[in-house]
Amino acid sequence: MKHSPEDLERFVHRALREIPERRAPSTLELRVLAEIQRRAELPWWRQSYAAWPVAARVAFVAASGLAAAALVLGFVLATRNTAAVQAAGSLSENFGGFFVLRSMVSGALDTSGVVFRSIPSLWLYGTLAVLGACYATVIGVGAATYRAFFARL
Repeated sequence: MKHSPEDLERFVHRALREIPERRAPSTLELRVLAEIQRRAELPWWRQSYAAWPVAARVAFVAASGLAAAALVLGFVLATRNTAAVQAAGSLSENFGGFFVLRSMVSGALDTSGVVFRSIPSLWLYGTLAVLGACYATVIGVGAATYRAFFARL
């Protein structure tokens, strides 16, 4: 039995009109209104970024950009300084375990890359096709089940 979109629209509209309206408890309503009032009375710097004055937002973006530029400049200057390079060398001696861990992870990634590249591309495409077919099957079975059991007008 095929239903037109207008029949479906009328059915949904009728079903939604039959739902009784529910009123929030008065205590909840009072608490929500009090919280809205409290947030409205906060100073601008304690509100969300969108509620800030335009001048404050521009100043914040400018200050953030300057801070980022200062960090980059400091990093560049620190890498040019021989004392900083010596400090980094002593740091690597103290935290040698991290460098060992990094080399292990790097080796594992290199090995997995070699293994992945050794798999024929036809197998990879076939695997992707099978996975796509599995997803399509699950979606199709879900849609058929919905139509069979729940989409009755």
